[in-house]
Amino acid sequence: MKKIIGAFVFAIIIIIICFQIDVFGQKKIVGQTVSSTNSTVTKTKESFDDTEQETLIKIGKNDRTLYTDDSLTTPLATINGGELAEFLSETKNAYQIKTNDGYTGYLALEDGTKVTKNIQTKPEELSDAVIVLDPGHGGNDTGALSNDEQTEEKDITLSTAIKVKKALEDAGATVYLTHTTDELVQLGDICDYSEEKKADVFISLHADSTEYANEATGITTYYYYGQEETLAQTIADSFTDLPLDSRGISTGNYQVLRENLQPSILIEMGYMNNDSDLKELVTDSYQQQIAASLTQALTAYFQ
Repeated sequence: MKKIIGAFVFAIIIIIICFQIDVFGQKKIVGQTVSSTNSTVTKTKESFDDTEQETLIKIGKNDRTLYTDDSLTTPLATINGGELAEFLSETKNAYQIKTNDGYTGYLALEDGTKVTKNIQTKPEELSDAVIVLDPGHGGNDTGALSNDEQTEEKDITLSTAIKVKKALEDAGATVYLTHTTDELVQLGDICDYSEEKKADVFISLHADSTEYANEATGITTYYYYGQEETLAQTIADSFTDLPLDSRGISTGNYQVLRENLQPSILIEMGYMNNDSDLKELVTDSYQQQIAASLTQALTAYFQ
Protein backbone atom coordinates (compact mmCIF):
# COMPACT_ATOMS: atom_id res chain seq x y z
CA MET A 1 0.00 0.00 0.00
CA LYS A 2 2.80 2.47 0.84
CA LYS A 3 4.36 1.79 -2.58
CA ILE A 4 1.06 2.53 -4.33
CA ILE A 5 0.55 5.77 -2.42
CA GLY A 6 4.14 6.82 -3.13
CA ALA A 7 3.73 6.13 -6.84
CA PHE A 8 0.49 8.13 -6.89
CA VAL A 9 2.09 11.15 -5.19
CA PHE A 10 5.07 10.97 -7.57
CA ALA A 11 2.72 11.00 -10.57
CA ILE A 12 0.89 14.08 -9.25
CA ILE A 13 4.20 15.91 -8.80
CA ILE A 14 5.25 15.10 -12.38
CA ILE A 15 1.94 16.45 -13.78
CA ILE A 16 2.32 19.71 -11.81
CA ILE A 17 5.86 20.19 -13.08
CA CYS A 18 4.72 19.61 -16.69
CA PHE A 19 2.09 22.32 -16.43
CA GLN A 20 4.60 24.78 -14.93
CA ILE A 21 7.12 24.34 -17.72
CA ASP A 22 4.32 24.42 -20.32
CA VAL A 23 4.83 20.89 -21.71
CA PHE A 24 1.15 21.00 -22.68
CA GLY A 25 1.62 24.26 -24.67
CA GLN A 26 -0.41 26.58 -22.42
CA LYS A 27 1.75 29.70 -22.24
CA LYS A 28 -0.01 32.77 -20.89
CA ILE A 29 2.11 35.38 -22.69
CA VAL A 30 4.20 35.03 -25.81
CA GLY A 31 6.03 37.93 -27.47
CA GLN A 32 7.35 37.84 -31.02
CA THR A 33 8.70 40.51 -33.32
CA VAL A 34 8.30 40.03 -37.05
CA SER A 35 10.25 42.27 -39.43
CA SER A 36 9.64 42.78 -43.13
CA THR A 37 10.84 45.18 -45.80
CA ASN A 38 7.59 47.15 -45.46
CA SER A 39 7.19 47.67 -41.73
CA THR A 40 7.99 46.39 -38.28
CA VAL A 41 5.12 44.51 -36.69
CA THR A 42 5.09 43.39 -33.08
CA LYS A 43 2.81 40.45 -32.36
CA THR A 44 1.80 39.90 -28.76
CA LYS A 45 -0.32 36.98 -27.61
CA GLU A 46 -2.15 37.25 -24.30
CA SER A 47 -4.64 34.63 -23.17
CA PHE A 48 -4.84 33.35 -26.77
CA ASP A 49 -5.89 36.79 -28.18
CA ASP A 50 -3.60 38.21 -30.91
CA THR A 51 -2.80 41.92 -30.95
CA GLU A 52 -0.62 43.16 -33.80
CA GLN A 53 1.13 46.49 -33.56
CA GLU A 54 2.83 48.52 -36.26
CA THR A 55 5.63 51.00 -35.58
CA LEU A 56 5.24 54.32 -37.37
CA ILE A 57 7.22 57.55 -37.37
CA LYS A 58 5.25 60.69 -36.58
CA ILE A 59 6.79 63.69 -38.28
CA GLY A 60 7.41 66.77 -36.14
CA LYS A 61 4.85 69.55 -35.85
CA ASN A 62 6.22 71.48 -38.84
CA ASP A 63 7.08 70.20 -42.32
CA ARG A 64 10.35 68.28 -42.47
CA THR A 65 12.89 67.30 -45.13
CA LEU A 66 13.33 63.73 -46.34
CA TYR A 67 16.82 62.81 -47.61
CA THR A 68 18.11 60.20 -50.04
CA ASP A 69 20.94 59.14 -47.72
CA ASP A 70 21.33 58.50 -44.00
CA SER A 71 24.04 61.14 -43.78
CA LEU A 72 21.25 63.64 -44.57
CA THR A 73 23.07 65.53 -47.30
CA THR A 74 20.78 65.24 -50.35
CA PRO A 75 17.15 66.40 -49.98
CA LEU A 76 14.52 64.19 -51.58
CA ALA A 77 11.13 65.60 -50.57
CA THR A 78 9.22 67.64 -48.01
CA ILE A 79 6.95 65.75 -45.58
CA ASN A 80 3.87 67.27 -44.01
CA GLY A 81 4.24 67.97 -40.31
CA GLY A 82 2.38 65.44 -38.22
CA GLU A 83 2.22 62.79 -40.91
CA LEU A 84 2.46 59.16 -39.80
CA ALA A 85 5.12 57.55 -41.98
CA GLU A 86 5.95 53.88 -42.38
CA PHE A 87 9.03 52.90 -40.34
CA LEU A 88 11.55 50.76 -42.22
CA SER A 89 14.80 50.89 -40.26
CA GLU A 90 17.01 53.09 -38.09
CA THR A 91 20.63 54.24 -38.32
CA LYS A 92 22.68 56.32 -35.90
CA ASN A 93 21.56 59.49 -37.70
CA ALA A 94 18.16 58.82 -39.15
CA TYR A 95 15.00 56.81 -39.55
CA GLN A 96 14.46 55.18 -42.90
CA ILE A 97 10.80 55.72 -43.72
CA LYS A 98 8.22 55.51 -46.49
CA THR A 99 5.96 58.56 -46.72
CA ASN A 100 2.29 58.73 -47.62
CA ASP A 101 3.30 60.09 -51.04
CA GLY A 102 5.37 56.96 -51.66
CA TYR A 103 8.86 58.38 -51.12
CA THR A 104 11.40 56.16 -49.36
CA GLY A 105 14.23 58.03 -47.69
CA TYR A 106 15.84 59.17 -44.47
CA LEU A 107 14.53 61.50 -41.77
CA ALA A 108 16.73 63.04 -39.06
CA LEU A 109 16.08 61.35 -35.70
CA GLU A 110 15.15 64.66 -34.08
CA ASP A 111 12.52 65.30 -36.78
CA GLY A 112 10.31 62.35 -35.90
CA THR A 113 9.02 60.20 -33.06
CA LYS A 114 8.23 56.49 -32.96
CA VAL A 115 4.57 55.70 -32.30
CA THR A 116 2.82 52.35 -32.07
CA LYS A 117 -0.42 51.61 -33.89
CA ASN A 118 -2.65 48.71 -32.94
CA ILE A 119 -3.73 46.83 -36.05
CA GLN A 120 -7.46 46.29 -35.71
CA THR A 121 -9.47 43.66 -37.53
CA LYS A 122 -12.15 45.30 -39.65
CA PRO A 123 -15.60 44.30 -38.38
CA GLU A 124 -17.75 42.27 -40.75
CA GLU A 125 -20.93 44.10 -39.80
CA LEU A 126 -21.81 47.67 -38.87
CA SER A 127 -23.35 46.36 -35.65
CA ASP A 128 -19.87 45.30 -34.53
CA ALA A 129 -18.21 48.60 -35.42
CA VAL A 130 -17.16 51.59 -33.33
CA ILE A 131 -17.72 54.95 -35.02
CA VAL A 132 -16.40 58.28 -33.73
CA LEU A 133 -18.14 61.38 -35.08
CA ASP A 134 -16.57 64.82 -34.84
CA PRO A 135 -18.89 67.83 -35.26
CA GLY A 136 -16.50 70.38 -36.75
CA HIS A 137 -15.69 73.54 -34.75
CA GLY A 138 -17.50 74.70 -31.61
CA GLY A 139 -17.30 77.24 -28.80
CA ASN A 140 -15.53 80.40 -29.91
CA ASP A 141 -14.57 78.70 -33.19
CA THR A 142 -17.69 79.26 -35.28
CA GLY A 143 -16.33 77.75 -38.46
CA ALA A 144 -17.56 79.21 -41.75
CA LEU A 145 -20.40 81.74 -41.85
CA SER A 146 -23.35 82.23 -44.17
CA ASN A 147 -23.32 85.19 -46.54
CA ASP A 148 -25.40 87.24 -44.11
CA GLU A 149 -23.20 86.02 -41.22
CA GLN A 150 -26.27 84.86 -39.29
CA THR A 151 -25.68 81.11 -39.58
CA GLU A 152 -22.58 79.39 -38.17
CA GLU A 153 -21.02 76.18 -39.38
CA LYS A 154 -20.61 74.82 -35.84
CA ASP A 155 -24.39 74.71 -35.32
CA ILE A 156 -24.99 72.73 -38.52
CA THR A 157 -22.23 70.21 -37.82
CA LEU A 158 -23.40 69.50 -34.27
CA SER A 159 -27.05 69.15 -35.26
CA THR A 160 -26.14 66.81 -38.12
CA ALA A 161 -23.75 64.73 -36.00
CA ILE A 162 -26.47 64.07 -33.43
CA LYS A 163 -28.77 62.79 -36.20
CA VAL A 164 -25.99 60.63 -37.69
CA LYS A 165 -25.27 59.16 -34.27
CA LYS A 166 -28.89 58.11 -33.80
CA ALA A 167 -29.13 56.58 -37.29
CA LEU A 168 -25.96 54.56 -36.80
CA GLU A 169 -27.00 53.43 -33.33
CA ASP A 170 -30.36 52.33 -34.71
CA ALA A 171 -28.36 50.16 -37.12
CA GLY A 172 -26.49 48.62 -34.18
CA ALA A 173 -23.19 50.52 -34.26
CA THR A 174 -21.42 51.87 -31.17
CA VAL A 175 -21.10 55.62 -31.71
CA TYR A 176 -19.24 58.38 -29.84
CA LEU A 177 -19.24 62.14 -30.41
CA THR A 178 -16.10 64.18 -29.74
CA HIS A 179 -18.44 66.72 -28.14
CA THR A 180 -22.20 66.85 -27.57
CA THR A 181 -22.54 70.55 -26.70
CA ASP A 182 -21.28 73.81 -28.19
CA GLU A 183 -17.67 73.54 -27.11
CA LEU A 184 -14.27 73.68 -28.77
CA VAL A 185 -12.16 70.51 -28.67
CA GLN A 186 -8.53 70.87 -29.71
CA LEU A 187 -7.55 69.00 -32.88
CA GLY A 188 -4.90 66.92 -31.12
CA ASP A 189 -7.43 65.90 -28.47
CA ILE A 190 -9.85 64.85 -31.21
CA CYS A 191 -7.24 62.46 -32.62
CA ASP A 192 -6.48 61.13 -29.14
CA TYR A 193 -10.18 60.52 -28.50
CA SER A 194 -10.54 58.62 -31.77
CA GLU A 195 -7.63 56.38 -30.79
CA GLU A 196 -8.86 55.97 -27.21
CA LYS A 197 -12.21 54.68 -28.47
CA LYS A 198 -10.46 52.42 -31.00
CA ALA A 199 -12.62 53.78 -33.77
CA ASP A 200 -13.13 51.51 -36.75
CA VAL A 201 -14.07 54.68 -38.62
CA PHE A 202 -13.65 58.34 -37.64
CA ILE A 203 -15.74 60.95 -39.47
CA SER A 204 -15.37 64.72 -39.08
CA LEU A 205 -18.38 66.71 -40.33
CA HIS A 206 -17.99 70.20 -41.79
CA ALA A 207 -19.51 72.74 -44.17
CA ASP A 208 -17.21 74.45 -46.65
CA SER A 209 -16.73 78.03 -47.81
CA THR A 210 -15.01 79.81 -50.70
CA GLU A 211 -13.41 83.20 -51.19
CA TYR A 212 -16.37 84.51 -53.17
CA ALA A 213 -20.05 83.87 -52.48
CA ASN A 214 -22.00 81.30 -54.49
CA GLU A 215 -19.03 80.10 -56.57
CA ALA A 216 -19.05 76.44 -55.44
CA THR A 217 -21.62 73.85 -54.45
CA GLY A 218 -21.87 70.24 -53.32
CA ILE A 219 -20.43 67.63 -50.97
CA THR A 220 -16.75 66.65 -50.85
CA THR A 221 -15.35 63.61 -49.06
CA TYR A 222 -11.73 63.88 -47.95
CA TYR A 223 -9.15 61.32 -46.87
CA TYR A 224 -5.39 61.54 -46.26
CA TYR A 225 -3.86 58.05 -46.32
CA GLY A 226 -4.12 55.79 -49.33
CA GLN A 227 -5.62 52.94 -47.33
CA GLU A 228 -8.67 55.14 -46.62
CA GLU A 229 -9.48 55.77 -50.29
CA THR A 230 -11.93 52.86 -50.53
CA LEU A 231 -13.75 54.05 -47.42
CA ALA A 232 -13.92 57.59 -48.81
CA GLN A 233 -15.26 56.40 -52.16
CA THR A 234 -17.89 54.21 -50.51
CA ILE A 235 -19.11 57.21 -48.51
CA ALA A 236 -19.06 59.59 -51.49
CA ASP A 237 -21.05 57.13 -53.59
CA SER A 238 -23.81 57.15 -50.97
CA PHE A 239 -24.45 60.87 -51.56
CA THR A 240 -25.69 60.46 -55.15
CA ASP A 241 -29.39 60.91 -54.30
CA LEU A 242 -29.04 63.96 -52.06
CA PRO A 243 -30.30 67.45 -52.99
CA LEU A 244 -26.68 68.62 -53.28
CA ASP A 245 -24.37 66.90 -55.74
CA SER A 246 -21.40 64.86 -54.59
CA ARG A 247 -18.11 66.35 -55.76
CA GLY A 248 -16.46 62.96 -55.19
CA ILE A 249 -13.36 62.26 -53.12
CA SER A 250 -10.14 64.19 -52.64
CA THR A 251 -7.06 64.04 -50.45
CA GLY A 252 -7.11 66.59 -47.64
CA ASN A 253 -4.19 67.68 -45.50
CA TYR A 254 -6.25 68.09 -42.32
CA GLN A 255 -4.83 67.40 -38.87
CA VAL A 256 -7.74 65.18 -37.79
CA LEU A 257 -6.93 62.95 -40.79
CA ARG A 258 -3.14 63.29 -40.98
CA GLU A 259 -2.45 62.64 -37.27
CA ASN A 260 -5.18 60.09 -36.62
CA LEU A 261 -4.13 56.47 -36.15
CA GLN A 262 -7.67 55.29 -36.94
CA PRO A 263 -9.31 55.15 -40.41
CA SER A 264 -10.42 58.76 -40.89
CA ILE A 265 -12.66 60.75 -43.22
CA LEU A 266 -13.67 64.42 -43.35
CA ILE A 267 -16.90 65.43 -45.10
CA GLU A 268 -17.76 68.93 -46.31
CA MET A 269 -21.56 68.64 -46.51
CA GLY A 270 -22.09 71.75 -48.65
CA TYR A 271 -21.03 75.40 -48.84
CA MET A 272 -21.96 77.87 -46.13
CA ASN A 273 -21.56 80.85 -48.48
CA ASN A 274 -23.66 79.33 -51.26
CA ASP A 275 -27.24 80.46 -50.62
CA SER A 276 -28.76 77.39 -52.27
CA ASP A 277 -26.52 74.98 -50.34
CA LEU A 278 -27.29 76.77 -47.09
CA LYS A 279 -31.03 76.34 -47.58
CA GLU A 280 -30.43 72.58 -47.52
CA LEU A 281 -27.75 72.50 -44.82
CA VAL A 282 -29.97 74.06 -42.17
CA THR A 283 -32.94 71.73 -42.66
CA ASP A 284 -33.68 68.64 -40.58
CA SER A 285 -34.60 66.87 -43.81
CA TYR A 286 -31.15 67.32 -45.37
CA GLN A 287 -29.36 66.41 -42.16
CA GLN A 288 -31.45 63.24 -41.88
CA GLN A 289 -30.55 62.39 -45.48
CA ILE A 290 -26.87 62.78 -44.64
CA ALA A 291 -27.40 60.45 -41.67
CA ALA A 292 -29.20 57.87 -43.79
CA SER A 293 -26.53 58.03 -46.52
CA LEU A 294 -23.69 57.53 -44.04
CA THR A 295 -25.50 54.60 -42.44
CA GLN A 296 -25.98 53.05 -45.87
CA ALA A 297 -22.33 53.62 -46.77
CA LEU A 298 -20.93 52.16 -43.56
CA THR A 299 -23.27 49.18 -43.77
CA ALA A 300 -21.79 48.45 -47.21
CA TYR A 301 -18.22 49.15 -46.07
CA PHE A 302 -18.34 46.67 -43.20
CA GLN A 303 -19.84 43.82 -45.24
